[in-house]
Amino acid sequence: MRNRICRSSGLGFLPATVVASIACAATVAAAPQVPDVIVFDVGTNGTNTNDIIYWGTNNPGTIAAYNFATQSCNAGTGALDWFTNAGDTRHPVIAQNMFRLKDGRFEHIGYSWLKHGFCALSEVESGCSPCAPTDCATLGVGCADTYWAMLNDGAQGRSKRFVNAAEGTHVEGGGQPTGGSIVRGRLQVRVEDIDPAQNPGAEWFIEGQYVTADDTLAGNGGNNASWRRIEVNSKSNVAGGGPTHREEPAIFAWKNQDPEVEIQRITNTEGAFTTYYFLGHRVTRTSPNAWQYEYALQNLTSTQCAGAFSVPHHPTATVSNIDFHGTRYHSGDPFDQTPWPASESGTSIDWATESFATNAEANALRWGTLYNYRFEANTPPEDGQVTIGLFEPGTNSSMLVGGVAVPSEFIEKNDIDQPGGPPATGPTVAAPLVIARNGSNHNPMGLEQQAPAALGSTWLGRLTEASTGVLVVGQGGPAEGIITEMGEVLIRPPYRTLPQLGGRFGFHIPRDPDLIGATVWVQAAALGARGWRLTNALDITVGM
Repeated sequence: MRNRICRSSGLGFLPATVVASIACAATVAAAPQVPDVIVFDVGTNGTNTNDIIYWGTNNPGTIAAYNFATQSCNAGTGALDWFTNAGDTRHPVIAQNMFRLKDGRFEHIGYSWLKHGFCALSEVESGCSPCAPTDCATLGVGCADTYWAMLNDGAQGRSKRFVNAAEGTHVEGGGQPTGGSIVRGRLQVRVEDIDPAQNPGAEWFIEGQYVTADDTLAGNGGNNASWRRIEVNSKSNVAGGGPTHREEPAIFAWKNQDPEVEIQRITNTEGAFTTYYFLGHRVTRTSPNAWQYEYALQNLTSTQCAGAFSVPHHPTATVSNIDFHGTRYHSGDPFDQTPWPASESGTSIDWATESFATNAEANALRWGTLYNYRFEANTPPEDGQVTIGLFEPGTNSSMLVGGVAVPSEFIEKNDIDQPGGPPATGPTVAAPLVIARNGSNHNPMGLEQQAPAALGSTWLGRLTEASTGVLVVGQGGPAEGIITEMGEVLIRPPYRTLPQLGGRFGFHIPRDPDLIGATVWVQAAALGARGWRLTNALDITVGM
């Protein structure tokens, strides 16, 4: 039985002047007292920061099963419903998911059937407090509640198909999960997706999400997911590997690991409620004439679901290697597993599952799920507008998302300057060039290039040793007084500074033919044990 901290009673004796002040304040309209549940910790139970259970594998040994602890916190101003008596549905359901980042692709590789909350504790947790304790039927303001991994066992869970995440409501019943006793209902992951030997260089992440009605009604349903990186030493040896990133769905782990990822929050109107999607995208240059386009779409709370995704491209761009990745349903969930087929019209790449009218159980992007769409193109990115088609009927049938990287116009190298042909004067089109200098005072060689200065791409550099630094970018005449600390100034102003992000610096180079052959000078100021010190400079020449 779970222990509970009981609520203290009484206000005590107050001076008359204080009582009068309280009475006067009561005549003023008070702000609504509403709950706001967040996932405070993932995979943590008290001092145990590795509360992640490996249950074993199915009989063929191809599917591994897990569950992990989740701790909630009521960050609102009113108590959160947690009723369970006589079939009462006013309590949270808890989702558990796992994701993998491999070769620049962030994919949803497993989920568990839902845990239904019971008997809210009144735990005092630093960062969540002060706790106003209540009984089991509610979670008090500032109070935490923990379900350790054993309690979150998906084998006793219920399917997400009985949850309306847009409203935060659910219906009871629906039956328990089916399948082999070791894996049924639990967080199932293909062994090939989690075995480190088969996934060199990969990172793994877990996510917890709470869905409940009064929180959603208060307009707080968009911050109910949190994620955490985990260490996977083997399929049977999984441990917590980092802090919980609160109030962020797991797609933000992708950007956390790669600052070049762009993520946008997208809202949809479903009845009286606002629902949330998150779109991440990343473009990587894989060769002089090839770019990999990667999109990840996470449906956090939409019951209408997504059933189509379309990316436009310039008619002169050539696309290839079109692909899709979806979640594998299990344990009796009736949803279709068919990957979304893709078509290429000459101006767009379009993915779609069956329509709701044709098959209500088609492989739509349902709440608490992330799907991927990818392809290669022979042109660099430019800003464009993608379309998300919605699956079930509703107020909206689609959502348009601007500011997303899409393939641009193809430009022949020998026509890079103007339609009339190559430039009569100036540099010929060449590969990007970088030259390192450390000056007469021999500045330390601490700045290096990671990605070249190619037209339409992002130049990346990093500090090889220092944990903190700024990058100074210059172009023009001789240097004067940019940084007066130790070391020699080697770049030329005018200049601007860029902060270090995730150990790297970067700036985008527009797809402007006039930039071919242009040189930019960069130099970093690194903070080390002896204070700030200027590094070497890099002379970067833009190429194709």
